[in-house]
Amino acid sequence: METLRFLMVSTHYPPYHLGGDATMVKYLAEELVRMGHEVHVYHNPSVYLLLRGEKPRNNITESGFVTRHEYLPKDRRIDLLNSLSFGSWPRARKELNSLAGRLKPDIVHWHNTKGFVDRPYEIPGTATLYTAHDYYLVCPRSNLLRPNRQVCHEPKNCLLCTLRWGKPPQLWRSGSSRVLQLPEHASGIAPSEFIASRLRLEGVGICGVIRNFVPDPGIGSLANIRNRNVLLYLGMMEPHKDPETLLEGFRLSQEKHEFGLVFVGEGSQRGFIEQRVKSTGLGDRVRVTGFLPQEDLERLWKRVGYLVMPSKWFENAPLVVLEAYARGIPVISSDAGGLPEIVCADSGSLVFNAGDPDSLSKRLEEAWEGIDSLTIVGKKARDAYERRFRPEIGVSKYLDLVKNQPPAP
Repeated sequence: METLRFLMVSTHYPPYHLGGDATMVKYLAEELVRMGHEVHVYHNPSVYLLLRGEKPRNNITESGFVTRHEYLPKDRRIDLLNSLSFGSWPRARKELNSLAGRLKPDIVHWHNTKGFVDRPYEIPGTATLYTAHDYYLVCPRSNLLRPNRQVCHEPKNCLLCTLRWGKPPQLWRSGSSRVLQLPEHASGIAPSEFIASRLRLEGVGICGVIRNFVPDPGIGSLANIRNRNVLLYLGMMEPHKDPETLLEGFRLSQEKHEFGLVFVGEGSQRGFIEQRVKSTGLGDRVRVTGFLPQEDLERLWKRVGYLVMPSKWFENAPLVVLEAYARGIPVISSDAGGLPEIVCADSGSLVFNAGDPDSLSKRLEEAWEGIDSLTIVGKKARDAYERRFRPEIGVSKYLDLVKNQPPAP
């Protein structure tokens, strides 16, 4: 096998990361290293430090030999403002060009670079890839959400929208410059057909879909899965993730099942959910924990019967669903965005209408009626992981694309 040298460019990379996009970069980088390739990551911890105000609490270690190159700006705030407002971070670009000149990578793979190197560009003699982890190419906010948390179907007045969010205006991409096209010789990858179609709708060149993947957690036997009676919500507690619909669907169906419900996460709706749990008298069956240390979360996973994904925004391909499948845990999911593509019938999972508590309550009742068959359903979830979301499958398709990607002139 020919050994290739990769240079990944991403604003965030663990442990300096905020979401699943950076985790996916880590999974891909480590899997390529495991296969014998050389991987370098150019990332910017200063954006994380500005947003969080502190160093990461979780000390995430590398498995393998991924080489990280950190960009360290002279003034974090000024550099971030220049990048967001004017599309200008010349020092970061200069360092990237210098790094590429020293490494001479075969492939430069761009990921989310908002607030860092503003947009993908080509480096002569090097193949160029881009993964659309979100909607950044067509939406300055990256998520197609309006300030009222409603999904934006036809982006316009993006400058005003950004200001109403309380974020620096992206002046460099206002008006007809809103959509960012990929470089001429770059190939765009999407983790879901949904986001690929949404980007193509505005002329962005996405050449194909390569599904996300997660490492195998090594769960062992699924024999005791039928004893799991916990519903798990895992993620940010924000309106577009819709924990409110989950709690209301649970309340409506509470007399017809014996599930417990655990919310794991932080966000603007945590206080509301906690208050609602008290006012509805569900305190003996519903817990809100905030984010948990990894060891506590692993213990919780062993009690989970179903992961619930109540999102009402255009989800792409959330890793948490794949993590559930890898553990033999089926999913109860809304039909928003790319979720129906991965929450398929052959995974033993159930789908409800996004934002509809009545629809969700019926799915919870259905799940409880089949609780005695949860071992069988759990095996379907694990089989879905084996067939579609193992690292070997995703990386194989990725390398097929890489082999046919010509270098930029």
